[in-house]
Amino acid sequence: MNILSKKQVATIFLMALIPFTIYTFIRPELRGFDSYAFLTQACGQFEVIGTPLIANAILTTIPCNIIAIKGVLFLLFFATLLGIGSLGELFHKEKGWLAALFSFLSPILLFEATKFENDQFATPILIWATYFFYKARITKQKKYDLICLSLLIIASQIWQGTIYFLLAFAISSFIIAIPGILATILYFQKLISSTLPSNLVTETQPIAGLAMLWGLSFGFSLLPLMMYPQAAIFLLLMVLQIKFAWFIAPLLSVGILLFYTNQKLANYKIKTHNIGQVVQGSLLTIAIAGVVVWGFALSGHPPHSYTWEAVEYAIDQSPNGKVFNDWDLGYFIIHKDGTPSQYGGGRQYAFSKGIVITKKEQPTENCQLLKQFNKLLVYDCHQ
Repeated sequence: MNILSKKQVATIFLMALIPFTIYTFIRPELRGFDSYAFLTQACGQFEVIGTPLIANAILTTIPCNIIAIKGVLFLLFFATLLGIGSLGELFHKEKGWLAALFSFLSPILLFEATKFENDQFATPILIWATYFFYKARITKQKKYDLICLSLLIIASQIWQGTIYFLLAFAISSFIIAIPGILATILYFQKLISSTLPSNLVTETQPIAGLAMLWGLSFGFSLLPLMMYPQAAIFLLLMVLQIKFAWFIAPLLSVGILLFYTNQKLANYKIKTHNIGQVVQGSLLTIAIAGVVVWGFALSGHPPHSYTWEAVEYAIDQSPNGKVFNDWDLGYFIIHKDGTPSQYGGGRQYAFSKGIVITKKEQPTENCQLLKQFNKLLVYDCHQ
């Protein structure tokens, strides 16, 4: 059994720590809109309906403290990178751990790991399920398929999106195919509705996920043949909705690893210049830079400081804390102990009489602008 060395584990730990340290210190808050839905649940202010059993237990016991939550997210990300490094070692014993580093050729995994949602608690489990799935293919030992299936069952009680991994693996494993068929029959309608693209919210938009691949695109060049069925399914899902983009990242990281270690590439020359070594050095350099760069890139993600200023101001202007708002601001208002008119869902409803916070210019004729905070405007509206 391949085991990462202590030095490799320490290096991967540092790779996870650097961007999370940047994330923690350059922005004191969490990133993303839905992160605050789950934060308010952790703080006892709100309950996210439909959260799976294990995820609900985690979210009701985790500390209501952003630093502590970021610490937990860091450990989950570290476990994810360890899984990718171990997956790489299945295909290259000496340098396989570099697959974890090459995953930073794209920001997909880091951006996913820094959100506080139930998905993140399932991610490392799904990565390790992927490891055991391919270990079963390589060793021809069915016990690893059983371990994979057990991990998928656990992950399904944390995040319902686990079904996509179940279906992808079912193509190549009879053991996993049986529960995969049952899951498809039981959840067919919901599976279809959850997979179809939509422009209501960013994470369900089509095509855009392809733009998140960046340097990982090179991974298609030497992707192991046994990964083709799963890569095809994950690629299709990524085209349908951007939220599925991270599924394919571990596989492409292995593809990059095999591209990097390919002897023909290492020896490739044009005249007297060893182009192969230049390409290899460039891949390493860009990946190492990504460890830092993607950490700083998180500072540009919502919510911004002006968002909190606008939300707090709007709540202060309302005599009862009730605020009429754009749907995506709802969880922020709950977090600040206000009462929003709407939250989540991606649908915009008409504003009513009262304090309004929105990105719209003059939502109705009877609205007086109180104050503008960058892209957000706070109005006092009268019917």
